[in-house]
Amino acid sequence: MHSIEQIDLRRLSEISAPEQAFLSLYVSQPRSLVSLSSRINNARHLLGDSPDELEHFEHNVRLLEKHLEDSPLKSGAMCVLVCWAEDLIEDYRLELPLPDLLIVDSSPYIRPLARLQDEYEEFAVVVADNTAARVFMVSSARHEHESRVRGNVKNHVRKGGWSQQRYERRRDKQLQQYSKQIVERLIELEREDPFTRLMMVGSRETLAEIQRELPDQLLRKLVGTKPLDLGQGEQFVDHELFQMLAQDERRQEADLWQRIRSEYLRHGLAAVGPQDVLEAVQQGRVDQALINIGCKIPGTRCRDCEHLAPQAIATCPACGSSSVFEVDLVEQIVDLLKLTSAHAEFAEPLPGLAKLGDLAALLRY
Repeated sequence: MHSIEQIDLRRLSEISAPEQAFLSLYVSQPRSLVSLSSRINNARHLLGDSPDELEHFEHNVRLLEKHLEDSPLKSGAMCVLVCWAEDLIEDYRLELPLPDLLIVDSSPYIRPLARLQDEYEEFAVVVADNTAARVFMVSSARHEHESRVRGNVKNHVRKGGWSQQRYERRRDKQLQQYSKQIVERLIELEREDPFTRLMMVGSRETLAEIQRELPDQLLRKLVGTKPLDLGQGEQFVDHELFQMLAQDERRQEADLWQRIRSEYLRHGLAAVGPQDVLEAVQQGRVDQALINIGCKIPGTRCRDCEHLAPQAIATCPACGSSSVFEVDLVEQIVDLLKLTSAHAEFAEPLPGLAKLGDLAALLRY
C-alpha cells in the first residue's frame, strides 16, 4: 500500500501531451473492476471520430489490462495512470476512499489524489489521562510512530492540614514531570517527522498541564483539545479524533473563504470565478486556491496551440483552430497549481463560492 503523501503530484502535473493520450483509472474496491469492460467500450465509442486518439486509447487499454493481470487488485482502492506514447504506467494502491473513474485526457488525472493530499495531512495526537499517555502520528488515516508514557499521578484525596498540602504539592510535581515527558515525546516526533497539526484528548487536568508545557512552536500547531473518558475504548477515541480533524478542516476552509472575500471586496490580492482564477494560476500568481468539492467546470484545450479556455467552445480563441477537445477545467487548474507550488484547498460546498463558479484564490501579488 502507498501513503498518499508519498505520491509526487508535482511530477505528475508536469506530464502532458497535445492530444488525449493518457488513461487514468480509479477503482474504489476490487468489485468495481467488474464494470471496467463496459466503461472501456463506452470510451472507445466516444473516441470513434478521433482516429489518432482512439489508437492511443487502444494501446493504453492493452497496457492496462496486462498490468492488471500481472498485479491484480485484491483489497483496498487503486489508481493506475497509463500512457503508451510516454511509456508510462504508474500504480498506486491506497487504503483511502477513491471514486470509480475512467478518464481519457491530455495529462494524468490527479484531482482525486490532490483532494486526498489536502484532506489527509499528517498530524500528531496525544491521548492522555493521569495514568498513561499515547503519543503518535496519524498519516493517511493510519497510526504511526506510537510511543507510550506512564503517568501514575495519584488521585486527589481528602486529608487535613499540612499533610494534605504536602500531598497536593507532590501530586502537582508528578503531573508536571509526566506532562514534560509527553511534550519531550512530541518534540522528538516533530524532529523525526514534521507535522502540521496537533490534537489532544483525555482528562481535563492532564490536557491543561500538557498545554502549559508546550513550547511556542507546538502551541501554534495545536488545533484542538477535548476532555474524553478514555475508558470508552480506542474505537470511540479514534472516532472523536477524526471528528475533531473534520471540524478543523471545515474551519480552515471557512477562514480561507473569508480571507478571499475580504481581499476581493477591497480590490486586493484575490481572484474569483473560473476565468480570473485560470489567468492568475497561469501567471503563477496564486498562493491558495479554494475549490468546491465535486464541482464540474468544462474547459477546452486546443490540439494545435494547446491554448486552454475556461468554457466549452467549438473553436480556439487563440488560433482559430476547430481541432479542440473538452477538458475538466478543475483538473487543469490543479495541475498548474502543483507546477507553481501553490496549494489547492477542497471545500465542502460553500454556497457563496458556488455562486461565483466554485473557484476562488488568494494571490501572491
